[in-house]
Amino acid sequence: MITAQKFRGRKTATVAAFALLAAGMTGCSAVNQQATTMHYAASDGIVFDVASIEARNLMLVTNSADQKARFIGSLINDTDQPASVELTVDGNSATIEVPRKSSVELEDDANKTVLPRAGVEPGSHADLTVKVGASSATESLPVVNGALPEYRPYLPEGYNADTVKHLEPTAPILKPEGH
Repeated sequence: MITAQKFRGRKTATVAAFALLAAGMTGCSAVNQQATTMHYAASDGIVFDVASIEARNLMLVTNSADQKARFIGSLINDTDQPASVELTVDGNSATIEVPRKSSVELEDDANKTVLPRAGVEPGSHADLTVKVGASSATESLPVVNGALPEYRPYLPEGYNADTVKHLEPTAPILKPEGH
């Protein structure tokens, strides 16, 4: 027979077990970094700040290491003064003027910025030196090609389908009947 005292004891034990379980399940977040609080580049390009300039989704697009390479991404200037941004890759530099309180979208034809060469093959990272006034930084800049259709319009020397030919599946090998 279950008495009120035994029932109360079971109820207390059950509540205590659930409390320990809840504490154990939520306690993991107390010692682990929360992924939602980490800042990262959600695309193929990189994100960084140098002096007053914010670079967002910056990358190079080229067909090969020795061909012309185009910068794409955004440079943002939230200050009251215009800024001159010098980008250097593989010894080649380009200077971009970013007006005060504005951004420069490098995908726009009016802001097209091309270097004579990337110096590294697509799929690699190039060493990028960024200078804004007296400040400078070195970043690891992704270099992409036309494997993804969204980057094809930005290839300075045009898209060549042979670039991605090796990615196409080949016809399956058919076995003769009876085997």
